[in-house]
Amino acid sequence: MALQSPGLIKAANDALVGVSADINILTDFAVDFSADFAEFGSTVRVPVVTATADEQNDSANDYEADSGNVTYVNVTLNRHPKSTFAAPAAAVLDAPNAPYWAKVKTACVDAVGGRISSSFGALFTKEACTGAAVTLATVTAATVSALRARCLGRVGNTVLALGPVEYAALLGCLDSGTYGGGEAIRTGKIPGLYGFKAVACLRDLPAGIIGALIPSDAVAVAGRGTIPDARPYLEAETIIDENGFPLSVTRHFSPGKRKEFLNVDLNWGGAIIQGSKIALINPPEQAQG
Repeated sequence: MALQSPGLIKAANDALVGVSADINILTDFAVDFSADFAEFGSTVRVPVVTATADEQNDSANDYEADSGNVTYVNVTLNRHPKSTFAAPAAAVLDAPNAPYWAKVKTACVDAVGGRISSSFGALFTKEACTGAAVTLATVTAATVSALRARCLGRVGNTVLALGPVEYAALLGCLDSGTYGGGEAIRTGKIPGLYGFKAVACLRDLPAGIIGALIPSDAVAVAGRGTIPDARPYLEAETIIDENGFPLSVTRHFSPGKRKEFLNVDLNWGGAIIQGSKIALINPPEQAQG
């Protein structure tokens, strides 16, 4: 049964928009999101696509010589963030502008988005990312632009991830015409800046790391819905955003507790698949380390 209560529908969609600041960076890598159900702990085969441009000639390299390459990597859905609430009275379920729903949205964003952020940021350890590290002494337009030379792959295929302090400092160096206005502040990402695929805010990095230069084919991410069968629920639906990112939303009655409950969750996982291509960025005090 799909979502029917106006209040729950609004809160769910608002939560999906609110989580975008935490998940925006994920969409720049090898991604396989779907509203389809998958069990926690299951494996998703994520496609990683690469291509090369060759000189065409009639003999060795014609228009049927495939220069693209698709490989598949396994990503385990080993994260299951969720947010649970006691359901409100029926009158509130029918009132999408009731203050209750704003609190539900905020709690979902903090719980689900925060868990995704902390799990993803924690992937970028010195043990997993073995490309030559970079030191960023100060954040200026010039020093950030100069990081182009330290990419371990094509600049246009590399995401420059910066910690929240460094990302905010970069915004302070730029005018809105350069970074595109409020969207860079709301979503934490500036597509195409300095020729990078994107410059993005990456929260919850390990201690002593303030960013990373990450080729888009060096990380894989997968996400799935959590509803195997909607029939037992009063309301149940996995909603997705424009990138296919799923949030499963349910309302059910518990006979044991004699109450109704709302839940928002998903199964997801991320993996470093080419750590030797990722250059971590250190603060200046680690320059001699």
